Amino acid sequence: MSTLFRTRLAKEFSDRTARFHTSVVEDLRMFMEDVDGTMAHDIMLHEQGILDREDLVKILAALQQVKQEWMDGDIEVGAEYEDIHEYIEARVIEKIGIEVGGKMHTGRSRNDQVMVDMKMVTRKELLEIMINLLNLVKIVCDVADQHTETPMVLYTHGQQAQIGSYGHYLMAYADQFLRDYQRIKECYTRVNMNPLGAAAIGGTNYRISRMRTSELLGFDSIQENSVDATSSRDWAVETASVLAILMGNMSRLAADIVTWSGSEFRYIELSDEYSSSSSIMPQKKNPSTIELVRGKSAEAYGCLQELMTMVKGLPTGYYQDLQQTKIPLWRAFDTVKTSVEILDGAIKTMKVNKDAILAQTKGSFIYAVQLAEVLAEEELSFREAYKVTAEVVNALIADGRTLEQLKPDDVKKAAKKLFGKDVKVSSGIAEKISDPLKALNNLRSPGSPHPANTGMMVENRLELRERYWKELDFLKIKLVIAGDNLKNALQTYSS
Repeated sequence: MSTLFRTRLAKEFSDRTARFHTSVVEDLRMFMEDVDGTMAHDIMLHEQGILDREDLVKILAALQQVKQEWMDGDIEVGAEYEDIHEYIEARVIEKIGIEVGGKMHTGRSRNDQVMVDMKMVTRKELLEIMINLLNLVKIVCDVADQHTETPMVLYTHGQQAQIGSYGHYLMAYADQFLRDYQRIKECYTRVNMNPLGAAAIGGTNYRISRMRTSELLGFDSIQENSVDATSSRDWAVETASVLAILMGNMSRLAADIVTWSGSEFRYIELSDEYSSSSSIMPQKKNPSTIELVRGKSAEAYGCLQELMTMVKGLPTGYYQDLQQTKIPLWRAFDTVKTSVEILDGAIKTMKVNKDAILAQTKGSFIYAVQLAEVLAEEELSFREAYKVTAEVVNALIADGRTLEQLKPDDVKKAAKKLFGKDVKVSSGIAEKISDPLKALNNLRSPGSPHPANTGMMVENRLELRERYWKELDFLKIKLVIAGDNLKNALQTYSS
């Protein structure tokens, strides 16, 4: 039965060619989906008057036996089969004969068959990643809520820039991950279109019902054009793209965690279950799992690049090149899914050292913006205030002082020197601008690190997450309903 599809050809593949040509290894991931898709297709054939009930009953019984054998671990598929589709059809024919079993592929091609299998696997994987991602958003928001008043240095160009808070910093990633969720959800809608019934590329003479197979398999709609349905892989490229963007966002967060877990910062400490030690240096506690999240972003990028390169020069239609698209797509799923799970657990269990974060703000010149803005509220324009502040900073650095040691005369001298102006400066100017909590609470712009702003962000994002969670529940329920529809149909036609 290994030559099921080779009737046209006089010779078999050599062993080497068979191993090169087969896609069985990557197809095993679609085994259950291939059986379910075949059962739905054959039920539809019967309901359309194309397949006799007696034959359908035998085919479905054989398919369920093959499915059970797979679930029991009793199946090994070798390179003698071109793909899993050939194996399953051969096993059915082996069980019930070619006269009946040979009807199961009526009105269908391997081209639309593999597409429906890939899409069913893809939507399942996307759902799982979306679940993990919303869990990550919840964890990030919960930690941020505890640190709306934890002053923190914010950086630009790797240099200390402005005052912020640890909670506000984390909410930046909550927003990025929520956008990642939105991208994946939108991608899911384009994935969840049924290609089954497009046949090889030009449809079939049989009066099939593509809407019925969509109903039984949980697709939202059909991918209508038969050429598009079997020869396009833009949905796979888009899937890899949104996953790569997610990995890029996680990689940047991972880079911060790795840096801030070092002894120079000590902002955070990973729990032991997400850390490793050294083979020679007994003092080491390495954030290795987070380093791998950062490193595996390159793997996700590689999957995207591989898919884009694979499809860029293909003429319209199906070509064997497309068989290879499964490999990077599956790898992207495994890499991203595991990385999100690791980041979930690491952030949930890590310790945050508020004192170390606060200590970094002491003696810093991050309050220079505050000083310039305070001066600009008086007689100076902002650019004048900016220049005065720069002059003051230079003088303080030369004297070995910080903004916390600023004196009113420092500002007055600079204003007089640069612009010949006498300015009024409060005696408490140093405390007004350089006390971390006061500096945070003086921020007024929407979206700034003001503790009230950050608190509202947390509340809003958690509400948004709950809305997305309900959307996700709806998607899962639709697939459960489709599964129940298929089970009910199977019971109707059970022998």
